[in-house]
Amino acid sequence: MPMPTALSEHPTPAQAYELGVIYSAILRHVFTHPEFRYQEPPTADISKIDLERTPKGLFFTADFLQNTYIKNVLHFLPQGATRKCKELANPWAYADSGYQWEWTWDAEASAMKDTNGNVIEFPRLSTSQVKDNAADLVTRNFFAKKLLLENGTDFKIGRMIGGPIDFGEDARAAVRKLD
Repeated sequence: MPMPTALSEHPTPAQAYELGVIYSAILRHVFTHPEFRYQEPPTADISKIDLERTPKGLFFTADFLQNTYIKNVLHFLPQGATRKCKELANPWAYADSGYQWEWTWDAEASAMKDTNGNVIEFPRLSTSQVKDNAADLVTRNFFAKKLLLENGTDFKIGRMIGGPIDFGEDARAAVRKLD
């Protein structure tokens, strides 16, 4: 379970990491969708989206998911995690075999560690920040599931994004993990 069941309960580092991994995986699938277009080949540092050729619904979905990751998930992760830990990275850094990763998740220790084995501290948010982020995440996770799982069967969602988009089974499997 990515997040605690009580909206005021602070997630553990393992829960925060798991949620970050889920969102990072979803973003990889959406931003590398075959219909997503870029002005130039994306890199680990920059991606310039071609808004004229990318279907509006695909861009809307990607933008919604990326904003959720940035505004609600990253607050629970150590600063810089998306640039230092592969599993939390953007799709292009993730796919770059030459990219140098500085942090890894140690499942046994339930901790993020740097290349020297030092534990990377996770932020501790105030109770009100946890409540705000968690409450928003519940709604946004529900909508993310609708966008990726039901855009072909829910008329309102399909219409909102301009018709059905097949995000692939891997994306659907990742979004099903959201609570």
